[in-house]
Amino acid sequence: MADIDLVRAEWRALKPDIEGLFTTLWNCPEMPGLEYRSVEWLTGLLRRHSFSVEIGSGGVPTAFVARRGSGAGPCIGILAEYDALASLDNEAVPYRKGTGRKPGHGCGHNHIGPANTGAGIAAAAVAERLGLAGEIVVIGCPAEEIGWGKIALQQAGIFDELDVILTSHGDYQNGSLSRPCHAVASGEFVFRGDSAHAGMGVARNALKAAEEALAAFEAVRARHFPGISSKHVFRVAGVMPGVMPEEVRVWCSVRHTDLAPMMAAYEGMKEIFIDVAGQSDVGCEEKFVAACRGYLANDTVGRLLDECLRMVGPPQWTEAEIAWMMELSSAASPGKPFDLHREIGYFDNGIDYYGQDDGDASWIVPLGRVNWAYPTNVPIHHWAWTALSGHPAGSPGPLMASEALAIAAVRLISNPDLVSKANAELKQRVGDEIIKVVPPGINDVMAEDPIAFWEARW
Repeated sequence: MADIDLVRAEWRALKPDIEGLFTTLWNCPEMPGLEYRSVEWLTGLLRRHSFSVEIGSGGVPTAFVARRGSGAGPCIGILAEYDALASLDNEAVPYRKGTGRKPGHGCGHNHIGPANTGAGIAAAAVAERLGLAGEIVVIGCPAEEIGWGKIALQQAGIFDELDVILTSHGDYQNGSLSRPCHAVASGEFVFRGDSAHAGMGVARNALKAAEEALAAFEAVRARHFPGISSKHVFRVAGVMPGVMPEEVRVWCSVRHTDLAPMMAAYEGMKEIFIDVAGQSDVGCEEKFVAACRGYLANDTVGRLLDECLRMVGPPQWTEAEIAWMMELSSAASPGKPFDLHREIGYFDNGIDYYGQDDGDASWIVPLGRVNWAYPTNVPIHHWAWTALSGHPAGSPGPLMASEALAIAAVRLISNPDLVSKANAELKQRVGDEIIKVVPPGINDVMAEDPIAFWEARW
C-alpha cells in the first residue's frame, strides 16, 4: 500500500491548485468549441508538472493532449471536460440570480477539467518516482455538451494508443459506474421559404412548415420508432410576429438505448421533415451535428474504481454546506424532501438517462467512470447546478473523484495484467461487431468558425 500512500500525498499537495481551478473555470464559462481560456489554464498546470502538451489535437482547436511517462508500459488516458452551457448563468447563491442569457456551468465541467487533470498529474508523478514503465495521458475534450468533441478526437485516432480510459462526472450518486447510458444523435434542420407581412400571409411559410414537420414526426414516433425520445429547440424562428421569417432553424435530437434504432429514427425524422416541407414548396436542408453510442460497461475497470473510491471515502461536506444545499434544493424543487447520496455504491444495473460523447470510445478502449453526487432536488442542466458548481459545497464530490482516479491510474500502470483483463472483457462484450464512428457533420465549422455555429449561420 506504500504506492497508494504516495499517490494520496502527491494528490493532497495538488488539492489547492485543483480547487483554485474549479473557481477559475466557473468564473469564465465558455461555450462548446470556444474554451480557449480553460485550455490555457489547464495546460498551464500540466506544463508546470512536466507534461508535454499539444494544443489543437486531432484538428480540434480547443482540444489538447498532455503526456508524461516512458511510453513503454500501459498507456492510461484521463479525459478532461471544460465547456459550459448556454443560458444557465447564475451566481453561487441558493436562489435564481442570473440573466438566463449567458453561459453557466450547469453540468459542472468546471469541476471535471481540474479534477481529472489533477488526477493525471498526481498519478504521473508517483509513477515516475516508483520507476513504473508506462504513460499517463490527459486528454482535453471540448464541446461535450453538443456530443461532438470526443467523437472528433476518436475519429482522428487520438484514443488509439490508450489501454484504459478514466473519467468522472457529477450526477446523483457517489460511486463507480459499469452500465450503459443512451445513444444520442442531433442535427439542425433549415427550412427556407419567403418572408412577408404577417397580415398578408405567405404561401411558402417556413415557420409553419417547421411546426408541421415536428408535429408529423411526433405523431408517428411511438408507433414507428419505439423507445425513441426526441427534443428540439428553434434556433432561428423570426424576430417579431409582424414578419414571417424567410429561414427557420430547428436543432433536434433523438436518443435510444442502442445506436442502430436511434440512427433509424434520426433518418426517419429527416425524411418526414423533407416530405412535409416539400408539400408547402418549402426547402428543407439537414445539417448533421453528431451521434454517439452509449457506454459499454467494463466491470474490471469499474471494480477497480470502486476499490479506490472506498479507500478515499465519500465526500466530506460540512454542516454549513449541507444547510446551503438544502436551501438551494428548496428553491430549485419546492416542496420536495432533501435527498443526497452520502455513501459509496457500485452501479452496474439499469441504463443512465444521459448520453456521453465518450460512449463510442468505451467500445474500443475499456472505460471507467466515477460519479459524485449532487442533491436529487438540484436538476442537472439547470441554474441551480450552476450555483452549486460555483459554491464550496460543490467541491467535495469532484475532489473525491479526483483522488480515486489518481489511485486507479497508478494501480493500472503498475499492473499490466489488470489492463489486459480489462481489454479482454471489452473484446468479449463487443464480440464480432465492428465499431465505427458515425462521422460528425460539424468538424469543419467547429475548427474554422465555431462562432458561426453558435450564431446559427453555418
